[in-house]
Amino acid sequence: MPFSVRVVLAVYRPDPDHFETQIRSLAAQTHPPERVYLVIADRSSGPLAERLAGAAGLACALVEPDSDLDAVRAFEAGLAAALEDADDDTLIAACDQDDLWHPDRLAAGIEALEKTGADMVHSDARLVDGTGAVIHESMFRFERRRKDPGLRGLLYRNNITGMTLLMRARVGRIALPFPAQSGVHFYHDLWFGLIAAALGGVTLVDRPLVDYRQHGGNVVGAVDRGGRWRLPRWRKLDEVWMRREAASYALARYLAHALYHRMIEAVADGRLKEGQATLSPLRPFLRRYRGGGRIFLDALGLAARLHGQLARIALGFSVVALGRNVWILREALGPGRNEALDRFDTRLYSLSPGMPPAAPNLPEDRDPGAPDPREQEPAPFQLYTDQRKEPSWTPEFTADGPAVNVLIPTLNPTEIFAGIVTALDIGLGLAERGLNVRFIATDLPVSAFSTSRAFVKRRLTEQAVAAGAADRIELYCGVTGSTVPSHRDDLFIATAWWSAHVADKLIRRHGYTHTRFSYLIQDFEPNFYAWGPEFADAWASYELDFRPVFNTTLIRDYVAAQGFGFAHAPDALAFHPAIDISRYAAGTRPDRGGKPRRLALYGRPEVPRNMYATAIEAVARFTNSLDLTPDDIEIVSVGLRHGPVAVYEKNVVRSLGKLAWEDYPGFLLDCDLGLSLMYSPHPSHPPIEMAASGMRVVTNHFGPKDLSTLSPAILSTEATGPAVAEALERAWTMPPVTPAERRIDLGQLGLSPDAMVEQLARALRRELEAES
Repeated sequence: MPFSVRVVLAVYRPDPDHFETQIRSLAAQTHPPERVYLVIADRSSGPLAERLAGAAGLACALVEPDSDLDAVRAFEAGLAAALEDADDDTLIAACDQDDLWHPDRLAAGIEALEKTGADMVHSDARLVDGTGAVIHESMFRFERRRKDPGLRGLLYRNNITGMTLLMRARVGRIALPFPAQSGVHFYHDLWFGLIAAALGGVTLVDRPLVDYRQHGGNVVGAVDRGGRWRLPRWRKLDEVWMRREAASYALARYLAHALYHRMIEAVADGRLKEGQATLSPLRPFLRRYRGGGRIFLDALGLAARLHGQLARIALGFSVVALGRNVWILREALGPGRNEALDRFDTRLYSLSPGMPPAAPNLPEDRDPGAPDPREQEPAPFQLYTDQRKEPSWTPEFTADGPAVNVLIPTLNPTEIFAGIVTALDIGLGLAERGLNVRFIATDLPVSAFSTSRAFVKRRLTEQAVAAGAADRIELYCGVTGSTVPSHRDDLFIATAWWSAHVADKLIRRHGYTHTRFSYLIQDFEPNFYAWGPEFADAWASYELDFRPVFNTTLIRDYVAAQGFGFAHAPDALAFHPAIDISRYAAGTRPDRGGKPRRLALYGRPEVPRNMYATAIEAVARFTNSLDLTPDDIEIVSVGLRHGPVAVYEKNVVRSLGKLAWEDYPGFLLDCDLGLSLMYSPHPSHPPIEMAASGMRVVTNHFGPKDLSTLSPAILSTEATGPAVAEALERAWTMPPVTPAERRIDLGQLGLSPDAMVEQLARALRRELEAES
């Protein structure tokens, strides 16, 4: 029986001309596709996609998700649709929206699969620019890709480009669902390639079968690694280097374990037979303690074959693997190991000869300038002072025009929580309104600029993209970069107390025109600390010269109550949380079909103000008081991963950790009761999102904060174990949340984020125009 081919094509704000060119190239295949599955990832391009496919004579099916999808989620949704009634002779091809397939793209792939028996085939690609002009005849030569890296080699660097691949249906069946990730750290083509390499193998058509269009809107883009072989340039082997290498090693290790677990599942549920998958190449990444030596040998082999960059990657992995074992030993020995050894030796010497060895006796007439071996090496002062307050980069005044510098702790998607997202969105809103914006990471080095850039720009609205906002945004790492391009008229936005000190010092030391910065205040940060240096420094940040921007009137009023007059200054701004209530309130709650009711706890043990210990105490009291068993209630924790906690009658709080953004609304809809504490004036998002999803939620009040005024679905109480437990008992017996209770008006907490950004943009523009 001849193969039939189904094409999965993700559509996200396409260039109409490029998209039409691609659609026509699909229709012109010598082996035409059976059907094209158009995933409308932007939720707005459906009519255009359907019209172009129809005009080209292609049979198509629209896959229309409930929310915007990134590239990986879009292909996951399209693959699921394409596999619904697929048989073993069905092949799946991945397609991008703005490339160009050569007429034999599918036919050549089918021929290669039939000849080799492989599970996947991919090809080289020709690089073209936005107009179709050829940049390079071979992506493989342009990026110096290995043609046959093998299963383990794919973990060092993926050599498969998604829009060139064609795979058997069984690869897709095993691939679903894709391993979870926060943001986009790996793409579907790598996951498909790993599965195929472990099964029937991956083969290459060593000539271009597609034109890859390289332009400013590429999700990934091709990277020039051509030229003659040269030794890789080594960076300083410091903590920043280790962190960067660790991020890549972590992804490789994660994917190795994900593949290993997926193959076990596939054998268990009958998708594969025992022994069909070959996973031995993954052993260096699967072993608990060993593996670094094998990776080091890989590095030597790659270097011998003149793959300098790949050798550097493998060598970096081996260093991280060794560092992991060293860290494990240090943790096992404990931070007090030296003190413990001293105590042991004291007891040891008490047995014989009865006293410890004496310190060396030095002559009294010794040179006073000579080092004293009895003295410890002096510690640098930076060890005891908070270096976050100090700029770690120097402005380089080379920028053509002024920008708004948004000082942000991290730009790594996995480290971004709601507060940082708010700061990002303010910067993006300013870019939409015509201001140049420079995001500068102040605390943590950027692990991968491409990942961070994609994460930031994907948060742009369609209107912002149309307004050219993407071209006005730049990302810089203030941790690893010694300089940042700047302009004397730059403006600053601080997003935490230490970055307020950084902004103030940059302005004073380097002679910026504008001596006042904007300060995003999202909580009363002195209260994060015991009385001491950090408390004092956070308090001192409120005495600098700035325009306050408050995340809610609640925080503004609390700051005012502490005696700070700036809280009610004429130019002070306050906005309500940037929560899309409709994203949660519009969802349909599923029928749990007699399953135990589910309680969702926002659990972040490492964050004191989230009152994790109080929440656990309250859950234990609540389940005990009502004599609830696992047949009555399921307790899950989301936020930060922690170990399981036994509470009462075999009830266990099980942690799911951080959920993917796309999965979060569906998770809340499937929960009945919520518990989210925040011992500060900041309202926090989870209680509001839970209530909008139709859950009864218990939280605490603090100062002017009482979230029960937003919805009867929210029960606000004292932040003590007994009080929270009593509120949970009341919530347990209350009737289901009504649609009216799910409609929450955030207006009482301040301006809408858009209105606030509009006012802030006008104020910043006036400052810039005053100097022009």
